[in-house]
Amino acid sequence: MKHITPPSSGRRGFTLVELLVVIAIIAVLASLGFSMYNRAIQQTKKTEARQCLVQLVQACDAFFEEYQALPMANTSAIDAEQVTDNRLMAPLLGLRVAQDENPKFQTFFEWKVAKGTGNAAVGGLERTDNRAELLGPWFNPSKQDRYYRLMFNYDYDNQLREPQALGNEIIWDRRVIGYHMGKDGKIGGKHDEDNVYSWNKSQ
Repeated sequence: MKHITPPSSGRRGFTLVELLVVIAIIAVLASLGFSMYNRAIQQTKKTEARQCLVQLVQACDAFFEEYQALPMANTSAIDAEQVTDNRLMAPLLGLRVAQDENPKFQTFFEWKVAKGTGNAAVGGLERTDNRAELLGPWFNPSKQDRYYRLMFNYDYDNQLREPQALGNEIIWDRRVIGYHMGKDGKIGGKHDEDNVYSWNKSQ
């Protein structure tokens, strides 16, 4: 009796090697996609920080036009750096606690509300009726590193010197310049790559 082999259906499953190749390709594509997504998020945060700095500088200029003095002018007779903690933000927001500096209680600066509160606050204004702080869009471990930093021309000589760690160049015809230390919360050398500036910073 003759044995007849059944016809093959022509279908076969994936081999282990083929499955591993497919998984590897998917992993590479996923990592590339995540990398592009992360770059887009960081660029969005830098754009937000730059816009915030522009508005901060404009607010300080408007404050000067109104009162013929810059915010916190009584703290220094020479160019000085201030951070966007309550001492600076209260007069810019017209809070009652800053009546001596802003007796008209004018609001010179507006921005979105921060996410979180206290040491967890990030990415906007954290404020109450009596206090306010402005924090950048990156969650740096130290809250001090989340503040924006402004250099004020308190001697009103139409020239501002950058902070020494940033290059110490002279910026002409500005009352105020500002910067943020970026994602890493540090300045100087390689740490400046993610910094955000309100002026055209030479590299």
